Amino acid sequence: MMSTEFILQEYARRYTILPTSTIIKHVNTYLTEKVKEFVGRDIFEKLAEAVEEGTTCEVSEILTTENIDKAFSSLAEKFWLRLALPMFDINQKVFSFTVEDFSRMMKLEEDIAYEVTRLLRSSGYKYAEELVYGLSAMVDYDTWLLKKVSEINFEGFIKRLWERGLEEMLQLSVYIRYLFFAWTSATSAILKIVKRYREENIDILTKWCKTYAEEVETYIDTIDTLLDDESYKIIEKLGIVRK
Repeated sequence: MMSTEFILQEYARRYTILPTSTIIKHVNTYLTEKVKEFVGRDIFEKLAEAVEEGTTCEVSEILTTENIDKAFSSLAEKFWLRLALPMFDINQKVFSFTVEDFSRMMKLEEDIAYEVTRLLRSSGYKYAEELVYGLSAMVDYDTWLLKKVSEINFEGFIKRLWERGLEEMLQLSVYIRYLFFAWTSATSAILKIVKRYREENIDILTKWCKTYAEEVETYIDTIDTLLDDESYKIIEKLGIVRK
């Protein structure tokens, strides 16, 4: 049986807001400073450094490889391994936030998403809306997570996941990290953060981004139902889940 500590680690290191915000570091100093103030400069810089290293290595490779299908999953995992420690440190702090902190964090993420969306739409890229959709799915995920944790607290959230939706949560974590890697890679090329890339790779990653985003949205709906007491009682009575 997997330990609760394993769930905490696996879940915490796949949280997405701050890796997304590192894109902002290249284009919006004001929002970057707001994030730094909110989570702490040292923590943010460690995360930004990990993302920069991942961009130089895994992102650059997936954008230039001639065998993107074969390379994607292993590069995505390597990319996330770079982020594991700073992400865990950040989320230890995030999950101790007050309700007011959660509200401020969601507002900050909305501001970041708005700015990135503006940049993507003004880039002239023909499939920009699919990247906007991918970003929207990550924001939906973060908003859902923050609301759940603020409603039932972190311990209650983990307990319900353990009892009702562990398999679904682990599947969601796969799609989240694949979505973020595909989105970061394509967006880094579109916004010229990465200079070398194959045009066809950008299009493929963008298409996958949309697919992963759809899976994320579906799993959020499923897990949300499993975590709701009344809904869970109904599906339990129907025999859809084991008691």
